[in-house]
Amino acid sequence: MKSHSKISTRDARAVLAGSDDGREAAVLGELDALAAAEITDVLWWDTNGEVTVRSSEDLPDRMRKAIKKMKVRPTADGNEIEVEMHDKLSALRLLAKHEGMLDAGSDSNKPTLIGINVKHAKAVEYEVSDGEEDGSDGEEAEEGEG
Repeated sequence: MKSHSKISTRDARAVLAGSDDGREAAVLGELDALAAAEITDVLWWDTNGEVTVRSSEDLPDRMRKAIKKMKVRPTADGNEIEVEMHDKLSALRLLAKHEGMLDAGSDSNKPTLIGINVKHAKAVEYEVSDGEEDGSDGEEAEEGEG
């Protein structure tokens, strides 16, 4: 199994903000791997609930990077498997911010505000009747129209 260097989220942000192109590319590669990871690359299950776990030698490189922790505990009913992945949403946020998609200064992400000034508006009140008080059925008869 290949050894991978680990980098904290704080260090990743610092590298992305800096000007070291080689290190920036490495961090972007790591974040891409976390963002693209899917649990079904590690394990999958069928309609009967049978779970199959891929061997570590067969795991794609991006999945090795994305797995934070894996535990296998023997139980009376078989092995209990726990797979914990690195936070995909944090990786996506960092990538989106790096690409300018979450830039707070961008006008394209701001809501459009429209100001409307109304002068000399008159309030109109309407009374709604269900027609039961005056004995009518709620429809007004047309009188005098022709």
